[in-house]
Amino acid sequence: MSSKLFPEVLAHRQDWLVVGEGHRIYYQISGNPQGIPVVWLHGGPGSFSTAFHRRFLNPSKFWIIQFDQRGCGKSEPSGGIVANQTHDLISDIERLRENLGLARWHVVGGSWGGALGLIYAQAHPNVVSRVLLRSPFLCTQSEVENYMERPPEACRERWQSFKNQLPIAAGESMLACCHRVFCEEQDTALQLRIARAWATYESAMNLFPKAPSQSVQPPQPAKPYQTADTHTTADDALIARYRVHSHYLQHRCFVDGDVFAQPQMLRSLDLTIVHGEADALCPFKNSLTIEQMAPQTRLIRVAGSGHDLSDKGILAATFAEIERWAVAS
Repeated sequence: MSSKLFPEVLAHRQDWLVVGEGHRIYYQISGNPQGIPVVWLHGGPGSFSTAFHRRFLNPSKFWIIQFDQRGCGKSEPSGGIVANQTHDLISDIERLRENLGLARWHVVGGSWGGALGLIYAQAHPNVVSRVLLRSPFLCTQSEVENYMERPPEACRERWQSFKNQLPIAAGESMLACCHRVFCEEQDTALQLRIARAWATYESAMNLFPKAPSQSVQPPQPAKPYQTADTHTTADDALIARYRVHSHYLQHRCFVDGDVFAQPQMLRSLDLTIVHGEADALCPFKNSLTIEQMAPQTRLIRVAGSGHDLSDKGILAATFAEIERWAVAS
């Protein structure tokens, strides 16, 4: 896997941007300041930017911008869900571009980051040069329900272990229970048990159709970028991740109608999608829907692959499409 990616590069700038309502988002920049500006939108909701993501971009060709969404990763407050909706995140992306003094940039988004990329490109088409979506999420009720209630058989055992941790009240769905526990209650011991089981189940869904081994570990939270008043532990970060996750999924990611608010804005866009045909989290039909909305879309269908960015086929296709940008520019 690593032979297909660029060597790890350290961020040469990291800071926080105050975005209002008590939030400040952590961002980091790496690569060539005279290169092609690219913003990478992480998934989740509730995940964070990683050094692995920037290995897809040639640091001599690209100026790589990453940030942690509100409540996520190293952004503050950790796990903050007040004034944290999709329209807030879209405003933050645009505020970050303006703060960096960029007239235009390329956008990469995977999974939930793919939904953000679609929404952002429709809202601000004049500042977007190209968009690459990897396994995009469309924030539909069926996607949320399939994830929470109807996993594929290969993931059912881990889903059941997750469900067994939930104190589900009469008439309450799994998601409603998670939202109550993470967003309304203060039982951190229960939150941590659920977060660990949920992360293990989510990992299995991410790896599908590959069978997860017993050694599969849940996704690890970002190591805190310490300040004088920040002492987040790994357990705190995992709870924060699933608090944000619950908050967004319970409200169908605060998307009114669907993610195609202004589909005409997508039809002249240089848009590429890489998607595994066996994706259990974000079904391949999502990309067919986008292609119908924007027929000029370059759709790369990866046979036999699921959602995992480190899957050999997904990794190679994503890397190749970003390299195509470097050559084209």
